[in-house]
Amino acid sequence: MKLPNRKLNWPIAWVGVVEIARSEGCKLTAYRDIEGVPTIGWGRTRGVVMGMKQTQDEADADLWNELNNLAIEVREALDQPANVHQLAAMVSLAYNVGMGWRGTRRPKGAKDGFRQSTVRRAHNRGDRAAAARAFALWNKAGGKVVDGLVARRAREAALYLTPVEGDLDAAVAVARSWGGGAAEAPEPSAPATPEADAESTLRRSPIAQSGVASIVAGVLAAASGMSAELRQVADGLGVNPLLVLAAVAVTAGAVAVWQRARQRREGWA
Repeated sequence: MKLPNRKLNWPIAWVGVVEIARSEGCKLTAYRDIEGVPTIGWGRTRGVVMGMKQTQDEADADLWNELNNLAIEVREALDQPANVHQLAAMVSLAYNVGMGWRGTRRPKGAKDGFRQSTVRRAHNRGDRAAAARAFALWNKAGGKVVDGLVARRAREAALYLTPVEGDLDAAVAVARSWGGGAAEAPEPSAPATPEADAESTLRRSPIAQSGVASIVAGVLAAASGMSAELRQVADGLGVNPLLVLAAVAVTAGAVAVWQRARQRREGWA
């Protein structure tokens, strides 16, 4: 089992370093990842060209620098404190998906990352259970669910929920989850787990979309069903059946959208 040098003063809990290292794998000769990006070491892509080589010490130093930067950025993105296991789990997620864009308006072409995640939002409002569930929202690559990402997100969620007193136990559990340290080396063409796609937005949710469609249909029906002085105040309050159906459609659509938003807030897929 290849791991980085534990003697370095790692910026996150060692159990988090183990998770990241085992998920990414280490190659000392540059290779192309599944998207064709030149990659080396523990997943470094910046400044990498094919044919490049590293020593193990250089790869470990790269990983230390990246984790140190991410730990700083993750802390800056949090409004609530995080214990060492929560921080390590969130840094592991950010290492895989990126930090994302800053501010309130998405720059053109910017990719979502940890800053835009439900994990961060749930943690910031103090809902630890929802934050742990929301790791699973980042389980796709190329639009498809990837088993390796599903497993990685589950381990990160478990680490996030691990009490601080159990640091050693958590490290042992991570090692065991990889088959007692007998994990196979990743293929040279790709890391053990690919970079995850961003979690889907509510606007792309089929349930939310159908809810909005129901609302629109109800509004249109209501509009077509009324006119002529509100049809003489709905025929003396006898009420047009079309309006009743419209009201039902609007209500059902609104409930569907609200329910889907609540599920996402609570970290469900």
